[in-house]
Amino acid sequence: MNFKITIKSLSFLVLSVVFLSASAFAQQMTPPQAPVQDDFSDSEIESFVKINEEIMPVQEKVQQNMVKTIQDNGMEVPRFQELAQAQSAGTLREATEDLDEIEKFNTIGQEVMKLQQDMQVEVQGIIEKSDMPAEKFEAIYMAYNTSPKVKEKVDKLLKKDQ
Repeated sequence: MNFKITIKSLSFLVLSVVFLSASAFAQQMTPPQAPVQDDFSDSEIESFVKINEEIMPVQEKVQQNMVKTIQDNGMEVPRFQELAQAQSAGTLREATEDLDEIEKFNTIGQEVMKLQQDMQVEVQGIIEKSDMPAEKFEAIYMAYNTSPKVKEKVDKLLKKDQ
């Protein structure tokens, strides 16, 4: 698999961190079975892809910084992810009873959250300076994750741009 395509595909995963809170809010405001908009124009999809191409280097830099932060603080990334999943599920104490490890995880988690918050501000700045309203960008992003039609259009443009 081409490395450039892999990085571009992964960027959408990282982007989900940026929009996690916005999506959660949108889901609270939207009826559970509301259809996702997927009738975006080709120019809207092209703008979305161009904005993402500008966002990707920011995300890649933050990903590298998060990995470095985790490792510099004496934890392996898979272990950090395991503890983060356990914390999300409310089972952190079952994942580890080592109070030092929990303290280390919490310290790293705060640093990672700060990196994510800084990235979110930078990404929002990139979106705001584009011609696309943030709400439209988020709608296309949500459609990318739920609509095969939108996903296919975006992926086609991503492959074309490589």
